[in-house]
Amino acid sequence: MKGKIILLTVCILLVLPALPIRAAEPMEEEAVAQLAEEVGDMYQICPELLQAIAWKESRYCPEVESKGCTGLMQVAGRWHQERMKELGADNLKDAHQNMLVAADYLQELVETYGDPVMVLMVYNGDSRAEDYWKGHCGPSDYAEEILELSAQLEVQHGK
Repeated sequence: MKGKIILLTVCILLVLPALPIRAAEPMEEEAVAQLAEEVGDMYQICPELLQAIAWKESRYCPEVESKGCTGLMQVAGRWHQERMKELGADNLKDAHQNMLVAADYLQELVETYGDPVMVLMVYNGDSRAEDYWKGHCGPSDYAEEILELSAQLEVQHGK
């Protein structure tokens, strides 16, 4: 028993230095809504849709990183280098730059597909997007959640 406690203590001490000192701080909802309004106007994208994506992807934390994606809208920088260069975006942890890159990509997807569900499935990298497009499956949970949250935000914002 004593040996197990010592082993557990050693394991904890080895893991602790790898843990972040503090978690990334989320942005205030009002700040995200204002940013979404600004960027949405630039790209003719519903600001509540942008805000819903930001909530789902990062819980409004602009510095979060996961599976090769970064920031508020979880942009995969490796796939958007040219887009980032064109937009002058060099810091995906900057909320404005991140949402700008995401909105630019979303606008491209809207022009390509038109269907909001398909746009969201492709944005999310859903492997079933092609099957959805061909009518072989229904919308993803991700797309449905984003659209539902976007609708709730529109009501909340009096639209």
